[in-house]
Amino acid sequence: MKYWLVSASETDRGKVNMKIENQSILYRGRHQFDTTIKISAKGFRIEPAKVAIGGTVKQFCGNNCVERWKKLIRKGITTSLLIMPISKIKKIEEIREESLSCLEKAPIDFILVPSINSKDFTPEVVKWLIKNKYPIVEVFFTSLEECRYVAWDWIKQAVGPSSISFTFCFPPIYTKEDLRVKENWDAVLSRLFKMVTFQKGAVLNKDEMQITGVYPSKGTIARGDADYLLYYDFKGEQIENEVSAKMGQEPDIVVLRGKVLKAGSRIQIDKGFGRCCNDFLPGRLRSINGV
Repeated sequence: MKYWLVSASETDRGKVNMKIENQSILYRGRHQFDTTIKISAKGFRIEPAKVAIGGTVKQFCGNNCVERWKKLIRKGITTSLLIMPISKIKKIEEIREESLSCLEKAPIDFILVPSINSKDFTPEVVKWLIKNKYPIVEVFFTSLEECRYVAWDWIKQAVGPSSISFTFCFPPIYTKEDLRVKENWDAVLSRLFKMVTFQKGAVLNKDEMQITGVYPSKGTIARGDADYLLYYDFKGEQIENEVSAKMGQEPDIVVLRGKVLKAGSRIQIDKGFGRCCNDFLPGRLRSINGV
C-alpha cells in the first residue's frame, strides 16, 4: 500500500508529512504530493514506535500468547527482543530453529537474544553468534564467583571488529560486598564490550537501539520501516498529553511497516506479519545523533 500521512505534529518540530510505500518511509517533510492516497493526521502527534525487551521465546509460543502480543501492541511496541535460553551449546542451532518455528505466527517484529550460561560462554560460541548474525547476546551468572573464570580477553579477541552487543545478568545481590563486586565487574565489562543495560526499563533508548543495530531502521520516523505511533491531541491539552505519553500513555494508533495494528481500543492480530530482525547489522550508524 502507498499513502501520504499528512499534517501529523512531530514533537518540537511542528508538522510533518510522510510518504509510505512498500511498508517503508520513503519521503518525509515534502509538501508537493503525487496521486497516492492522502491520509489526514491533523490533530494527532506522531512518535516513533518502540523497541523493547518482551520476555522469553517460550512465553510467546502456543495458543495462550495472544494476550501477551496484545499487551505489547497496546504499549506501542512493534519490535520485541525475545530471550532464547540455550540449555546446551551443542543444541544452539536446534533451539534457534525451534524458536523461529514457534514464532512464525508472530504479529510484530522480533529479535532473538540467546541467553547463555557464563560457564558455556567461549570464544567459539562468540564466533558462531557473529557468523549467524545475532546482534545481541545475554550472558548470565549463577554466582558472582563465575565472573572470574570466563576468558574475557579471549572473548574480546573473538569479537574483533564485530559490533555484537552484550547484556549481563547477575544473580540477586544481598550484601554490600556483593554489590561492590558486581559494580566492579560492570565497570570491567563495559570497557571491554558494547553493553545494553536496560537500566531505564524494558524500552530501549536511542543509544541502545544504535548498539543493537535496529536504529535508524526502527525507532525513528525519518527513514526505514514505517513503524510509528499516533497520539490524539485534545485541544488545550497538548502539553499534558506529551508528558503523559512519556509516562506511559498508550498510543491511539499503532502502525508497523505501514499496517495499522491498533486503532482506539481495537487491536488487529495478523498472525505471521512479524518478522525476525536478527539480520540487522549491529552498531551500524551508531554515531548518527541528528536523525
